[in-house]
Amino acid sequence: MNRVRVYRERPTALAMAVALCVTMLVVYVLTLNLGGPDVVESMAPAPRVTREIEFGALEGWCVAMAACESREQARVQASGWVNRGAAGCVAQLDGAWRVLGAVYDSEREAGRVAKRLRDDEDIPAETLALRTEAVKLRITAPERQIDAIAAADALLRRQEVQLGQVALQLDRSEIRPEAARTLCALAASEAGEASAALSAIPGAVENGLCAALIGALDALRDMQRTLSESPESAAALSGMLRCAQIETILRQKELIEELGIRH
Repeated sequence: MNRVRVYRERPTALAMAVALCVTMLVVYVLTLNLGGPDVVESMAPAPRVTREIEFGALEGWCVAMAACESREQARVQASGWVNRGAAGCVAQLDGAWRVLGAVYDSEREAGRVAKRLRDDEDIPAETLALRTEAVKLRITAPERQIDAIAAADALLRRQEVQLGQVALQLDRSEIRPEAARTLCALAASEAGEASAALSAIPGAVENGLCAALIGALDALRDMQRTLSESPESAAALSGMLRCAQIETILRQKELIEELGIRH
C-alpha cells in the first residue's frame, strides 16, 4: 500500500492576524443580529388582553385559647404558648383580641381540639371561623403581568398550606428542625422572586391589588426567612410555623374582602 504524505503549510503571522480579525468581525456581526430583535421587542409596548381571575374562597377554623380586651394582654398570654407548639398568634377577631393556637381545615377537627383543651387543661378554648367568599376580577393588562398576579395569589395559598404541613411533620417527628429550616429558606426565596416579578410591573406600587399582593409576599418572605434562621426547638419552631400560617391567612382574608368591597 502506497502512503501519501500531505504537506501542511504553517500559517505566517500575517495570515493568523487576518484570520483573527475575520473571526472577530463575524462574532461582532452575529452579536448585532442576535441583540437587535431583543432591543426592539423591549421598546415595543406589549399587547394588552382582558382576562378574568378568581381569588378563591377561604375557609379555615382557628382554635382560640383566650379572648382579651387589649393587644398587650393577648401578647402576654400568647408568649407562653409558642414553646408548647401552639401558634400564640394574636389577632383581633369578633370584637376581641384573640390568642390563636392553630388553624384547621374543618370545624369538626378544630372543635375536637378546643374541647380537649377545655376538658384536659381547663383552657377556655373556642373555635373561630376564618371565611371569605370568592372574588372574580376582570383585569386588562399585558399577559405576563396578569400571569404574575395569578401566580402571586397561588403562591400565597400554597405556602400557607405548606406552613401547616411542616408544623405537623415536626410534631410527629417526621422531619428534623434542620430540614424544616431548609424548606423555609427555599420558600422565602420563592416568595421573594414572586414579589420581584410583581414589583417589576410599571405602576405596581400605585395599583391597589399589586401593592397588597407585594406586601403579603414580602411579609411571607420575611417570616419564612426568620423561620429558616431560628435556633428554636422543634416544638417552638412548630408554633412559629403555625403563627406564620395564620398571619398569611389573615392577610389573604383582608385582601379578598377589600377586593370584594371595591368590586
